[in-house]
Amino acid sequence: MDRNAIQEKVNRIEWYHAIEVGPGIVTPGRYDPKPLLDTMGFPKDLTGKTVLDIGAYDGFFTFEAEKRGAKRVVAMDRHPADHLGFALAHELVKSKAEYVVASVYDLSPEKHGVFDVVLFLGVLYHLRHPLLGLEKIHAVCKEFALVESHVLDEFFLHNGQGKPLRRISPLLGESPIMQFYPGNELNQDCSNWWAPNVECLRLLLETSGFRAELTGRWGTRAAFKAYREEFTAPHWY
Repeated sequence: MDRNAIQEKVNRIEWYHAIEVGPGIVTPGRYDPKPLLDTMGFPKDLTGKTVLDIGAYDGFFTFEAEKRGAKRVVAMDRHPADHLGFALAHELVKSKAEYVVASVYDLSPEKHGVFDVVLFLGVLYHLRHPLLGLEKIHAVCKEFALVESHVLDEFFLHNGQGKPLRRISPLLGESPIMQFYPGNELNQDCSNWWAPNVECLRLLLETSGFRAELTGRWGTRAAFKAYREEFTAPHWY
């Protein structure tokens, strides 16, 4: 396929991630994660690892894990691979990654197996049930999960305006709190349900069976490397 034909195919799709799919050909995504990989603590070397990318969307992190040596990568999202850009990007970069249509709530070791590394990037705040989602991840994670999310610390939303928690009270940054968005208050997106502050995100992870290490903070985002520990989820209502 020549360059013009590739570009024509790329231009037919509305991309979320900026992905280099050929020499000098980058998908026109709204978000380019490449400059943030070190900041978020994305593993530099995944040689020989099995990786699950939850909420893969059009596949930037899936393909990045392959580039960094992962022996098997499974991309998971709730829509088919050809609904957005994943299928085309997969073809163009000659990826060997597998694609599974499923929700994080569907995860089980019996159905999906277990993975050395789980990527959960930009998904947590879209969950109606965040603790359940993290417990499901724990069940399929062997070594660690990289969890990145919108956080509340610099953007407590009130009357359409965001302000840092420290301006309201220094105690709020130290206390584990979440803000709930029943509508489209956050970014005019009705799929955004919650924003934890950094301390709350740490404790959500630890309550779900991980030892959480903050790897990066930037703007309204934070990332944790969450090391799996032995844990049994409590059967409480």
